[in-house]
Amino acid sequence: LAEKRGCAGGEAFVGEQRPFCRSQGETTMPPASCRLWTLCSNRALTIHAVKRFVSSSAPAKGDSLRHLRHRKVVICGPSNWAKKFPKAAGEKQSPIDIVRCEVQQDPFLTENPLRWTYTGLQCTSLLNTGSGWRVDVSSPGPNIRGGPLHHNYQMVQFHSHWGTCSETGSEHTIDGEHYAGELHLVHYNVDMYSRASEAACSDKGLSVLAVFFKEGKPHEELKKLTDCMSKVVYKGMKCPLEQDIDINSLIPANSSYWTYEGSLTTPPCYESVTWIVFKEPIEVSREQFEAFRQLLSYKEGGGPQVPTDGPILKNFRPPQPLNGRVVREPSE
Repeated sequence: LAEKRGCAGGEAFVGEQRPFCRSQGETTMPPASCRLWTLCSNRALTIHAVKRFVSSSAPAKGDSLRHLRHRKVVICGPSNWAKKFPKAAGEKQSPIDIVRCEVQQDPFLTENPLRWTYTGLQCTSLLNTGSGWRVDVSSPGPNIRGGPLHHNYQMVQFHSHWGTCSETGSEHTIDGEHYAGELHLVHYNVDMYSRASEAACSDKGLSVLAVFFKEGKPHEELKKLTDCMSKVVYKGMKCPLEQDIDINSLIPANSSYWTYEGSLTTPPCYESVTWIVFKEPIEVSREQFEAFRQLLSYKEGGGPQVPTDGPILKNFRPPQPLNGRVVREPSE
């Protein structure tokens, strides 16, 4: 076993955004009982990278190769999702890069304005999903309609995506540029489907309002969440929300938007989403982003189970090909 000084998990080879393979086993030295993961980059290595690794590594006595037996080798990373979730290779995947000069103005969206109401809605709980946080919502009836939507949609949850710094973190990009984060308000089609789980894998099943985050002053409503983050540090932890959150405060004052047909941005990546992406961001403080990044991707007591386990420092999918889809906006 060779361990590179100052580089845990072979990051000199793999890199933060590179797809990689992992296998689980034990150390190659006595007592051979510790859990160990081997990372193998899913790409060719350059001679320079190998020499750099060898020159800074500390060799140890090796052991003979062992049989893999029934252990699995799993390919990780968004670029490999389609191997397990075929829908992720579809033609209408999200997120996308929105190129302003290619957006088409649509008078229908102007004549049929997007309308929303969140009266009587209750935010019930905050959950650490292992890939981020999620707030589950109970609503007495439909919340959004109009605009690109031909049915009534009811809110079921909202969650967020972020990155390691304020320069990256949003899933959608604008002319190739990221915002610091992105909020997703998830609604399902109550006219066609009786349950959100049924709608999620069905045509016209979901509508998601996407709101960009930029680093700035603290957001007062999100503070109600970040104040509770210490109660949901580990994956699977859930806590009730004692204070209702004003959803209207999460929507920008300037409600101009882009819209297109796409997918869930996480597996199984069903192509069931009408996306409504607000153009203007809302502000979230650096301290609030840091509270997001304190969440852990593994369960309490068990410790990390895979090499990528640890603080959730980033949880966004890269932009996907547009594949001829049209991004629209209300005409001026």
